[in-house]
Amino acid sequence: METPIPFPKLVALSRRYESRAPEAENVGVLLVCANLRSSRLQPSARAGVTRMVPIITIMDMQLLWLAVLLVCSAWAQTDPQLVALHQTLQSLHDQTGVSAVNPGGGPKLTLAKHQLRDWIESQLGPLDKEGDETKVSERINKALEKVSVAPSKDDQNLLGTVADVSLRWDSGLLVVTTGVGIVCEQDESVYGYRRIGTQWHRVWESEQVDYQHYTPQHIDAVHVWQSYEAGKPAGSAYILTLGNEWGCASAWHRVYYRIWRVDSSSSTILVDESGDGYLRGQNFIVGSIVNSPMHFDGPVDAVIEFTQRSVDAGVHNREAIRHLLIEGDRVHRVAPVALSPRDFVDEWMTQPWSESKAWSLSPDLSRWHQILHADFVGGDFVGATNHCQQPDLWQVGFEPHNAKKNFAPEPNVYFLIRWMPPYRFTLTDVSRNPWPRCTQRDPEADTWQTLFSTQDWRW
Repeated sequence: METPIPFPKLVALSRRYESRAPEAENVGVLLVCANLRSSRLQPSARAGVTRMVPIITIMDMQLLWLAVLLVCSAWAQTDPQLVALHQTLQSLHDQTGVSAVNPGGGPKLTLAKHQLRDWIESQLGPLDKEGDETKVSERINKALEKVSVAPSKDDQNLLGTVADVSLRWDSGLLVVTTGVGIVCEQDESVYGYRRIGTQWHRVWESEQVDYQHYTPQHIDAVHVWQSYEAGKPAGSAYILTLGNEWGCASAWHRVYYRIWRVDSSSSTILVDESGDGYLRGQNFIVGSIVNSPMHFDGPVDAVIEFTQRSVDAGVHNREAIRHLLIEGDRVHRVAPVALSPRDFVDEWMTQPWSESKAWSLSPDLSRWHQILHADFVGGDFVGATNHCQQPDLWQVGFEPHNAKKNFAPEPNVYFLIRWMPPYRFTLTDVSRNPWPRCTQRDPEADTWQTLFSTQDWRW
């Protein structure tokens, strides 16, 4: 004789199954169907009232699980790519020994990234024009909700999850951003597509797949520049990506900026640089890429800004500026390289002479650069910056600390700087003694500046 199972217990069992199988969205429907199919009622007395309660038997349960398996099997046959992705995510989720130092990077993570990318590419068919990306991304993200593995009990362990996929247009390029979970964050990838005929073609990508020197990628921004003639794209596109190696804690992280030239079917990386960044505001790094505003048929103009360590621990941080002009595959750095006299001195001392010589009036200043430059430059700025009697000159004093001698103080050094508007600095001289004609204190010269709240001067 079959043992009846009360309906409430069946509900609990089915909910337990749903929590284990992300693809079991139809369990509720199957439950109702199984209940109606049995059409058996059992008297139940509660509070003096007799009611007829539906019951399910062991045989009904076996049929129910068979139906669930058939549904899952049908789902797998419908989209085997998602089933394969789910299996890879489960394998990532089951890893042991992961931590902030070892966040889960490896071949399985690359496999998950590529399975996710390939499946998304199979879903781009209905996307014909700008505006279609909203519905397509909603459909993609709804399907991916079933694929992610249930979150770990450790809320910092995101292994086995996928982030929402972003689709957007930028200068005629479809930009797709994805993320696969690791410890503390999502390792993000970004891809660029062009439609050629009826097919979407991937013409550019940015992924982190080198796990010998693994630096997880958190994308802050992707900017695309494309010139047009008669309303149609003309020449190569240029892509600037900005990001950081987000982690579990700390306001300090490595930031990166990369620039690609993208042709009709391939891409070439032109800039791949990084630095230590400080989270001053909402973003670690900001930037823009356009045609040079001085001559619109000339080089491509990229500006990157992030906050980095100051050589003076009391100052703590400063804005780092990277202004790059790009002509074909040639990239060269131009002014501004800093936004204040102190920041300019900081940049001059910390950069290699191959760069600093371009901001020096005389090659003889290389002697001072050899004295002051080191792998770690530290010290204290001496008083305020002084304005000289000659209107375009300022003086910055600095007390170096010798890192090789337990940061022992060394004699002061005074920098004589020419400042031309808006932010063009040139080092004209260096001395152990202050200049007698530079005595007007000018503390406002070193107030914090940024190009990305007021950069009208660029236009």
